[in-house]
Amino acid sequence: MFARIVRESLVRKRRRKLMAVAAIALGATVGTAMLAVALGVGDKVNRELRSYGANIEAVPLRRALTVDTAGFQYQTASPEAYLDETDLPKLKSIFWSNNILAFSPFLRIPVQVGVGSGLTDAVLAGTWFDHTVTTEDGKLFRTGVRELCPWWKVQGSWPADGECLIGTELRDKIKAGAGDEITIARTRPDGSEARERLRISGVLSTGSDEDRQLITDLTVAQRLSGLQGKADRVEVSALTNPEDDFAQRDPATLSPQDYERWSCTPYVHSIASDVQNVIRGSEARPVLRIAQTEGVLLSKVELLLLLVAAAAMAAAVLGVASTMMTTVLERRSEIGLLKAIGAGNVGVTAIFLAEAAIVGAIGGLVGFGVGYGLAQIVARTVFGSPITVSPVLAPIVLIVSVGVAFLGSAVPMRAALKFDPSVVLRGQ
Repeated sequence: MFARIVRESLVRKRRRKLMAVAAIALGATVGTAMLAVALGVGDKVNRELRSYGANIEAVPLRRALTVDTAGFQYQTASPEAYLDETDLPKLKSIFWSNNILAFSPFLRIPVQVGVGSGLTDAVLAGTWFDHTVTTEDGKLFRTGVRELCPWWKVQGSWPADGECLIGTELRDKIKAGAGDEITIARTRPDGSEARERLRISGVLSTGSDEDRQLITDLTVAQRLSGLQGKADRVEVSALTNPEDDFAQRDPATLSPQDYERWSCTPYVHSIASDVQNVIRGSEARPVLRIAQTEGVLLSKVELLLLLVAAAAMAAAVLGVASTMMTTVLERRSEIGLLKAIGAGNVGVTAIFLAEAAIVGAIGGLVGFGVGYGLAQIVARTVFGSPITVSPVLAPIVLIVSVGVAFLGSAVPMRAALKFDPSVVLRGQ
């Protein structure tokens, strides 16, 4: 009898029920899409943020203090206070090798530069522009600043052999531009002098220190300085998780179980620890302004998506409440009759809850299917690739949809329970 009453109610009031299903399906669609994107957006947002520079920096452990002279920064260092270029392929053999997206060494040296006879103090930075390394397992990995710093703006072309980039501020200072040949002089610590002539292939604009420098291939800087195979800094771009309170704890104070959890989570500090282990004589540290910004931005994006999902579900509750209230008013005679023949409040409530559960389940199923497609559209439009939707999301959406139906039916049910059969059946 109970099942028949519920079935007949659903069949006879199809239009109202379809409106309730549509309200829940719309909320479930937006909720599914936003939750799916929020859960799968971490790596994609992280990859987008990687275009703004490295988030890990490795420097020599025994690096000397930095000294400012005439507006330039110099570091006096003994030979052992440099990093070995041959250690860099090992970065693709660490535990977090798949998280390493790009890296490049740098060697900065004070030089004198000029187009004609006059020379001006400047800084020459040697690096990899477009470099392929062979990893320990024999695979090829393409890296360099073109992968590491895609935000660098070059007017002209990237350097080939015997060429360099000139920063915008240095260009204005020495009155040189793309196509000019520039003389570079370097006095080594032993008193010997080295000279190079390079062609300027393009003008570099970064809004940072590079605007005041010459940028050339690492081998040129090593040759001028006599530091073959050496670098004074390595910048690494890695996919990381936003750091929480646990990530901020000192690893030395952690228990073995907590340390295992810490080291097996791609926090920027745990990846930096692995980087430090493979680059001999290095101290690897996060670039905090970038790492912290990533965590804050990702948290805000996820919060925004969750708020949109919550707003969609709240709208669904209001839609269901409006529809169910109209249904209750239309069925007050039926409710009065049920009470008159002995149905109590529990029985009437059970009928409405059963209808709400069916409406919520149907709306949730439809909403999950449409929301899955919407999530893929959003991911492809914004990030250029699909996202993987966790199977756990389906039962969550169904449970929430049924809960929305129950919540939307709460006020109408309270009104139905207050009906007096004698009054209702007299048509009052």
